[in-house]
Amino acid sequence: MSGKPVAVIGGGISGVQAALDVANAGVRVLLIEKGPALGGHMAQLDKTFPTNDCSACILSPKLVEASRHPLITIMTMSEVIALEGEAPNFKLTIRKTPRYVREDRCVACGICAEKCPVKVSNEFDEGLGERKAIYLPYLQAVPLKYLIDSFHCLFLNKKKCGVCSKVCPANAVDFDAKPVTEVLEVSSIIVAAGFELLNPSKLLSLQCVQNPRILTSLEFERLLSASGPTGGKLIIPGLNRAPKRIVFAQCVGSRDSRFRPYCSRFCCMTSIKQGMVALEHEPSIESIWICHMGLRTYGKGFDRYLARARKEGIKFIKGKVAEILEDGEGVQVRVEDVRTGMIELLKVDMVVLAIAASPPKDLSDLAKVLGIKIASDGFIATDKPFSVKTAREGIFAAGCCTGPKDISDSVATASAAASHALIISRELMRLESGTATKSIAGEKKIESPKSEEPRIGVFVCRCGTNIASIVDVGKVVEAVRLDPGVAYVGEHLFMCSDSALTMLLELIHQERLNRIVVASCTPRTHESLFRATIERGGLNPYLFEMVNIREQCAWVHRSEREQATRKAIALIKAAIAKASLLEPLEPGAIEVKNRALIVGGGPAGLKAASDLLQQGFDVVLVEKSNKLGGSLLSIKNLDIEFDGSEKLQALLSLVDEKRFTVWTNCTIKVINGTVGDFNVVLSNGTEIHAGVIILAPGASLRSNNQKLIGDSITTVELDQRIKQNDFLPEHITFIQCLGARNEKRGCSRFCCYKTLLQAIELRRMGKEVNILYIDLMFYERGTEELFYEACLEGVRFFEYETIIGFQNNRLIFNSVLDGLISLETDLVVEADILVPGDSIAELSSIMKVPTDEEGFFLEKHPKLAPVEF
Repeated sequence: MSGKPVAVIGGGISGVQAALDVANAGVRVLLIEKGPALGGHMAQLDKTFPTNDCSACILSPKLVEASRHPLITIMTMSEVIALEGEAPNFKLTIRKTPRYVREDRCVACGICAEKCPVKVSNEFDEGLGERKAIYLPYLQAVPLKYLIDSFHCLFLNKKKCGVCSKVCPANAVDFDAKPVTEVLEVSSIIVAAGFELLNPSKLLSLQCVQNPRILTSLEFERLLSASGPTGGKLIIPGLNRAPKRIVFAQCVGSRDSRFRPYCSRFCCMTSIKQGMVALEHEPSIESIWICHMGLRTYGKGFDRYLARARKEGIKFIKGKVAEILEDGEGVQVRVEDVRTGMIELLKVDMVVLAIAASPPKDLSDLAKVLGIKIASDGFIATDKPFSVKTAREGIFAAGCCTGPKDISDSVATASAAASHALIISRELMRLESGTATKSIAGEKKIESPKSEEPRIGVFVCRCGTNIASIVDVGKVVEAVRLDPGVAYVGEHLFMCSDSALTMLLELIHQERLNRIVVASCTPRTHESLFRATIERGGLNPYLFEMVNIREQCAWVHRSEREQATRKAIALIKAAIAKASLLEPLEPGAIEVKNRALIVGGGPAGLKAASDLLQQGFDVVLVEKSNKLGGSLLSIKNLDIEFDGSEKLQALLSLVDEKRFTVWTNCTIKVINGTVGDFNVVLSNGTEIHAGVIILAPGASLRSNNQKLIGDSITTVELDQRIKQNDFLPEHITFIQCLGARNEKRGCSRFCCYKTLLQAIELRRMGKEVNILYIDLMFYERGTEELFYEACLEGVRFFEYETIIGFQNNRLIFNSVLDGLISLETDLVVEADILVPGDSIAELSSIMKVPTDEEGFFLEKHPKLAPVEF
């Protein structure tokens, strides 16, 4: 098809997600990665919070999908060295460093590494393991190609050895390879350069850095990983025994004006996760402490995850670790518990440091090349808070290169950047060809065996230790080996890795398999990957059956290993019986409607409409109330210098767009059809045909009759008083988390930040301001610095346990530090909390989409599909 490609710089999860979003919209992508493989830091993780999903299991399908996508060109060992022109006519100069192994010949057989005599520290394992001078970056690497370390190779440095070249059966080693420079034309650029951890040597003494008992969080992650240096066995490096007592030290370099003043955002949840996973790996652990300055469990499901950690016995000390002392038998950690005022001296076997997330060393150099700005925190600057637009038109930034984020937020910003890039690509294609549509060649017809006897291949995944630590995979394999129709059965470490999928393709031909059963994790994220793989092998994709032995066996029967194994055997036997009866199916084709239906006229719905309109699609927006705007109608300020009404006016300017139809006072009544061709009937009788539906009904604020303090107002009501210049008394106290962060409701995310903005504004009006809090959720970029500013303005902060009452202008509460306090207060402001609106339950019922425990929509996957069903 026509049109220049989009360049994506960075091959971590943000870059891969952005590349897939752009490519799936029919636009070519150049995915440029400086290292030898895709995956970024996510590839190093063992599990992800709050589901404890195996990181490799959810990441590998994405990497494989990117590597197979016909519109994505992966350029590893490549970096951008120059940029000319303007969007959509950029000229990007890329320098490709040689691998010294030809990618078109290497089959990753591993013979070269077996024979290589040079061993060096493995950077992927954070120095805890070794690799050879010719090596794979990691087991599930994409591309699965070896490379030679030019710094340690004997032949490249001393013209000695060369054994890898001699033993390579594919003649893939090329010692004469040279750097290559290319100039490529692209329409837009997405920067997803990621982050790195602050060097511990800047924070600790040399003795501590070299002590095997003191690890960074990423080093600890590699110890937990089944693909790590110990195979997932939790031991003290070099001592070959499990730790009994572990301390996790939070904010090491973060929230520290000497190093990184900002919150690194994912560390609290990472340590909570690692503590729970450590207990799973090594039940003999006696004690785990997490020493923190305040727990920032702000995400969806995070508070429930924290409650689970407490229930499992993890202890939390509020206080920053002051000193780490070595002794002969272990390590001593000194920390002041601010809740009790006591100095604790904890004698432990292992200390895990939550090191600050920092900008990559070369990020400023890349910014200079691209002509974009670096902010004061060292990360890429964007034009507005929470934006992906940089200072240069046509260049967008996603993921952690704009500040620390967890995986779900990184994925969401990647999709946002992809949407902006597609606006430019669509416009360019319209100028070149007069259309924004794309054509896809029909799929190749596959002759499927209808009369052949079933030859079933059964593939049982160990999922690292996620399944194998509970289910006896070897016993499962033997139990189904002799089932009728089974021609092959085997167990594999990670069935979704590129190497395992290549092996699956080979076995289809070698064993003449005509039915496939995979027993692994959830089909929600993996079924499409396996179907696409067997289709590449010549089988009809519907001659496939998948068994979820992770959720249905390993997870729910964690303490009943024998029962979990028996259940896995029964489920796989049932799948084998079903597979023997499967018949090939042929997919049909429908015309995709070039129209989107958006439900909800708040900021999310209006922004989605804006992007789709700019990409050339027709949009119908349905709003239940009588006006557009949603929360922006009542929230005064979104940022210290950014008014909500300005944002609303910018979005409402879209209403005059010819391809934009808006129905207010309207809801969905009936929906039929399928993806690409939905038929929707509205409450006003209008019938709409749409290719896609976006649900953005928003959330509701707690109603006035649910307020917990008499004579109080909410933050939204305070906004209205400030906006209308109403009288405000002298002494104002905010109370956070009333009715939230309990067993029924998690953190509402926006309240602490919103309160901080209002408090600063009130102080500048001369008011006395107090904020009562449980934990301060200042995780967004710039909010930690704003907290310091509020302190300097004179805002007072009190950590509270319970509110006793409010009467006679005195607010009485139990303070964590000072016990019972009576605070002079003329006005109490309860922080608004978000609750599911009635529309969510109604839409869930009509559209058959799930909701979670709190009543919000349940996403397809909390990490890799946070905005999909």
